[in-house]
Amino acid sequence: MGRAAGLHADIHKLIGSQALSKLGDHFTEVALPLFVLAMTHDNVVAVGLIMAMAFVPRVALGWAVAGVIDRLNKRYALLTSDIVSAVLVASIPIVHDFAWTVAAVFLMYTGSMIYRPLVRAIQPEIAGDPQINIASAARQQRYFAVAQTGGYIAAGGLFLLWGVAPAFWIDAGTYLTAAVFIASIRVTPVVWKPISGQPANFWRQIGDGYRYLAEASLVAQLAILSALVALAVGSLNTLLAPMPRYVWHVSSERYVWLVLALAVGNSISSTVLDRNKLMERYPLRRLLAVGFALTAVGFGLILATGLWWAGAITLIVAGLGNALYQTALMVWVQQATPVAFRARVLSIRGVGMGLGGAIGAYGAGWAARAMGLPTVVVIVTALWMILALWVWFSKSMGQSAKNDSAAQMGKTVV
Repeated sequence: MGRAAGLHADIHKLIGSQALSKLGDHFTEVALPLFVLAMTHDNVVAVGLIMAMAFVPRVALGWAVAGVIDRLNKRYALLTSDIVSAVLVASIPIVHDFAWTVAAVFLMYTGSMIYRPLVRAIQPEIAGDPQINIASAARQQRYFAVAQTGGYIAAGGLFLLWGVAPAFWIDAGTYLTAAVFIASIRVTPVVWKPISGQPANFWRQIGDGYRYLAEASLVAQLAILSALVALAVGSLNTLLAPMPRYVWHVSSERYVWLVLALAVGNSISSTVLDRNKLMERYPLRRLLAVGFALTAVGFGLILATGLWWAGAITLIVAGLGNALYQTALMVWVQQATPVAFRARVLSIRGVGMGLGGAIGAYGAGWAARAMGLPTVVVIVTALWMILALWVWFSKSMGQSAKNDSAAQMGKTVV
């Protein structure tokens, strides 16, 4: 990846580290369901349980993160998380045990509960300017799309040649490389230091975060929206892995092509988003609504196809929506939350996302077995469309966007 035009070196290192990490994540994302299906003899519920482990730590421990996250040195916390995650993901094919796989995924996402809020909280500070932050978010999503597409294509070739095990080791290598990028960022030390002037009491830290959410109507609505999005994403991810076998009666390995189709759509959408500066030209909530609607249409149409490759083509449409809603939602939360509360709000938001994602991931697997996979696909499609209609027509969210963003950020109004 070349240096992004208009972005200074430090913000580019930050988004570059995240793109590299994402590249490795996509190897594991494809390998993990296939690894579990092979180990459990095509048990869909087992896949749902593994997928749920990406969210369960947020539910079980996320509330506590809000009480400590502002006390951490951000650089050290990010580096530690990357290194520990590298060890854990590399161990999965070595141990080759379902119980350990569940535990390893749980521990990896326990670390990400701290990593993700911190890296998203410091991105505006490293950017140094709201417009640079918007540009960095759009460019980051574009890099993510390239990493996703490249990762899925490379994973497919890797599986044909050497099986799924090397995918986990590649992911471990990208974690370590991302740590090197983080370590090389040279900004004023205050960016990395704990938030100054915060109360020392653990429970007061948590309470202040929740009280802020209760008073900030826009941020509260975005937190609720994020939880529902996580539920829909968790459901979709679980349903895709068994879809080739249950819908088209072909090998489960066709799953690689389904996620690749999503990546292609994501890549197209993120490129348009970045090059045409859509987040600067249009209200974020409109981009969110369009993203949700495209995801609903693309995922819903999959049932109308009789061949797996036709289903993959419809998923390109769903991928077009991914870049829109992912980027717009994250930037909106960053803009609407002042720096003193940003990390805590992102942690609390993560609890809701964890609950929604866990219910979606495990619930979709259970429901597919009980009601049939096509029925659950219809339900999840309806959820995506409800999200689109809510964001597009919500008068309270539109008014809150104008009032809260202006009051809290003083610069950028959505």
